Amino acid sequence: MLLFVYGTLRRGKEGHSLLENSPFVAEGYVEGTLYDLGVGFPALGVDEIQGRVYGEVYEVSEDLLDTLDHYEGYSPEDEEDSLYLRQEITFYPAKGKPFSVQAYVMPASQRQRFLATVLPSGRW
Repeated sequence: MLLFVYGTLRRGKEGHSLLENSPFVAEGYVEGTLYDLGVGFPALGVDEIQGRVYGEVYEVSEDLLDTLDHYEGYSPEDEEDSLYLRQEITFYPAKGKPFSVQAYVMPASQRQRFLATVLPSGRW
């Protein structure tokens, strides 16, 4: 599965070691809004698109996906109480044609729990 990462899982960030054995696919962006939650990690919102959110795509295994779901606070069995949701979105690579990826997206109802501020640059 192809996974878009934009925050702590990116190269050089504290969570990237989880992806160290996953093949890197591309850099680029998705359409959305990047929020600083004020707690050391960001959130991607796709309900109010204000620009581009930049990140990387990796090919991840199903086994690793379970680990990443836990890391991101996502439970497929209990989406209502999940911090993030994993959903399909369109990725625009720096080179080539757009393609579908999965990404961890935070719904507005969860962002309201934080002092979320928009990061206009779209970069974490």
